[in-house]
This record gives sequence, structure tokens and C-alpha cells, in this order.
Amino acid sequence: MTGDQIETFMRVPKQRVASFLARSGWQLLPKERSETVWTIRSGERVGLCTVCDGAREGFDVGLDPFDLYCPVHEDPVASLVYPPRGKPGAEAVVRALCSAGRMTPEELLNALTLERRDEAHLYLNSRPFDFPVRAEEYEEAIHDLFEILRLCYDCAGAEQGDDAVTYSDVVFAAPDHVMLSFGRPYVEETGEAADRVRALSRQAAEQLATTLRWLHSSERDRSVVRQYATGELVLEEVVAPEDFRSDAGPERALWDVLDTFRHRTAALAHWRFDWGWDVA
Repeated sequence: MTGDQIETFMRVPKQRVASFLARSGWQLLPKERSETVWTIRSGERVGLCTVCDGAREGFDVGLDPFDLYCPVHEDPVASLVYPPRGKPGAEAVVRALCSAGRMTPEELLNALTLERRDEAHLYLNSRPFDFPVRAEEYEEAIHDLFEILRLCYDCAGAEQGDDAVTYSDVVFAAPDHVMLSFGRPYVEETGEAADRVRALSRQAAEQLATTLRWLHSSERDRSVVRQYATGELVLEEVVAPEDFRSDAGPERALWDVLDTFRHRTAALAHWRFDWGWDVA
């Protein structure tokens, strides 16, 4: 982390940082306790929780039904003070946000300063675009990625003649990192057409986020909790990943192209969405 990065963070409008904190799962303590302390709880569950998955769901797991507090998933796992006091405080905030969000300072600052577009950052589990690379592989990947963009806008309701998709783009950021951009007009551009582009672009990005989430659904997403006669809690899968696939339309086509990309080019290790700000 550099001094320039800390100074950039300190220049980001406070309201923007506060919105980012809330969107990322951070919660401000009640005003009677503090007006600057934010905390975040664990968002992940590894295995089954006796309280959250057991007692709260009505299973007999030997717990007091009137005391169902779960320290594992309800106690804060991190805290920070925002707005901070001075550069040391700002550095502490950046470190806390990067740790909780598994981001680099550069990625965090991009999310906080991004304007007039949303970005989907796809991190691949291999380096298919590392030199040397066959032109045919680039051509196939470029075709799939632009088709993904087009279908996202189709899912959002774009019609023939809409120019929303012309604001979008694909960037090869690294041999294992592809960025899809959903651009929007300048705030100064007013009128029904500009407003429609803004709405379509955000909806297109949200459609991609939703499809990726279901395409890579976890076992917990596809399962319900059961209890054996022995008292053991287990996850029982009731749907397959393909059950989230739409029967027809652009939603199904988007699923299929994403599936083709991960099998023909590279699977996704993880992904991140940065939601841009509209400013004058």
C-alpha cells in the first residue's frame, strides 16, 4: 500500500464510502453507541451450524429454544472507524476493507472511484491469454465475451435500435483477468434515450451477476437441511445447477455462452463487480 493510495482514498467523498460500506455488508453501530464504528459479520458458512441451520429451523439439537444467539455468525469478525482521523486511520480502514473483501488497494480504489460504468471482473483459474497464444483462441474468447455482453442487454430488455450496448466493452486486463464494462452516458446527457441507456446498462450488469451466481451455485444453494434419527444434521441436495437454467429466451442463451466460455477458454476462479457512480 502506497502513500498515494491512502491520499486517493481520503479524497473519495464520504457519502460514497459510506454507501460502499453498507453495500459490502458493513453495519454502523447504533448512534447511542457510536457514529463512526462499523462492523461486519462472517458471511460464510463452512459445514452446518447447530444454531443457524439446526435450532432456528426447528430441529431438536439440544439447545435452549429461547436462546438462539449464534456467536460464530452473529459476532463481528472485523471493525473499522470511518470517517478516520488522519492518514494512519485511513490506512487502517483501507487494510480492513481489503482484508474483508479480499481485494487489493488498487481494486478497492477502482470500486470507490469508478464513474459512468459498471465493471464485471472475471478472474480465470488459468492463464489462457499469456503469450504465446494462438490467434484462434483469442478470436473464440472475444466472440464469446462480446456475445455475453449482447445477451446481458437482451435480458435487460434492449430492443433493436437501442444503442446501450455500444457503451459496453471487453478488456483483457491480464492473462487470467477479463473485464466486461457496462458504460453509461455523461450525467449532462439528459432525455429519455440517455435515461434508457443508464437503466439498461445497470440491469445488464445485474443480470450477469445473477447468472454467474446461479451458474456457480454452491451445494448450500441447492440443498435443504435434514436431520437423521441419530440427530445428525445433513445437507440434502434437491436441485442440480442446471435447474437454475431458464427454459428459453436470452436468459438461457446467456447461461449457455457463459458455460461454453468456462469450458472452452477457462473456468472462473472468482469474480468481482464494481458498481460505478453517476456524477456531474
